[in-house]
Amino acid sequence: MNVSVTSDASKIVQRVREDGRTNLIMVLGTGCCDSTAPFLYDNYLPEPDARPVGEIEGVPIVAPAWLADLYPGEEGLLVDVDPNVVNDSFSLESEYDCRFTLRLPERPAQR
Repeated sequence: MNVSVTSDASKIVQRVREDGRTNLIMVLGTGCCDSTAPFLYDNYLPEPDARPVGEIEGVPIVAPAWLADLYPGEEGLLVDVDPNVVNDSFSLESEYDCRFTLRLPERPAQR
């Protein structure tokens, strides 16, 4: 699995860091209600089977093995951010009324 990120998502991680959060990690697949949504935590210990799948502003992105195995090789997902979302998450970006989300990268149209 290879996870890439949008510039908007990178900006939110920068903002979280600038506001004093340290030891950041982004985790995919741990949300009880949000399934595979990206969660940004500080001082979080990932599950033992977590695999590194990307990086955002120097912050590691990890996913559990079962999720990483769904996207073998270079195939991957895109971390983006949805603005103006009600603050209802344990993920750190929710303090700024936005929410990280996973998207499939746009692929060129086939002929």
